[in-house]
Amino acid sequence: MCLLSDKFNAILPVRRADAVRAVIFLILLSGAMLWSKPGAAEGALAIGLPADVARNGFAYAYHVGEEPPDEARQLALKICREPSPDKSATARALCAIVANFHDQCVAVAEDPQAGTPGVGWSIADTLSKAEAGALARCEATAGPRRRGACIVDHSQCDGTAIHNGHERDTESGRGLSR
Repeated sequence: MCLLSDKFNAILPVRRADAVRAVIFLILLSGAMLWSKPGAAEGALAIGLPADVARNGFAYAYHVGEEPPDEARQLALKICREPSPDKSATARALCAIVANFHDQCVAVAEDPQAGTPGVGWSIADTLSKAEAGALARCEATAGPRRRGACIVDHSQCDGTAIHNGHERDTESGRGLSR
């Protein structure tokens, strides 16, 4: 019986060491998984802005998701360039990435009346700041008689940015356009 007890005691320290190593490995693996895929999203904004917005309109799209930044840019461009009755071919052809963002909010504002030049966009730390910036840019391009007509068309935050309790985007950040 003494022999069996000695064998068990000789094996036990190895098993304890293996158990400790396994626990440490699992902790490190869990931390790496959480660190590599944080709750924050990556975003990209694409704009197609012709010289004559009143005549040719404009196109825009943004993407917010868990994809890497390069993929977010590709998706925003793809959506911006997609044919739509709301976007002219001229505006779609001019689509280009104007901003990338992380843990921020994006907003696009426009004068909703067709044939008007008022458009604007902004990226900021909070939804209210992004919307205010987009409205200010829209008002600056709208002309004196149409400044008051600008409205926020879509806005959304990603990651840990402050939403101020709401989002206006009804298409889950996959991009919208005019």
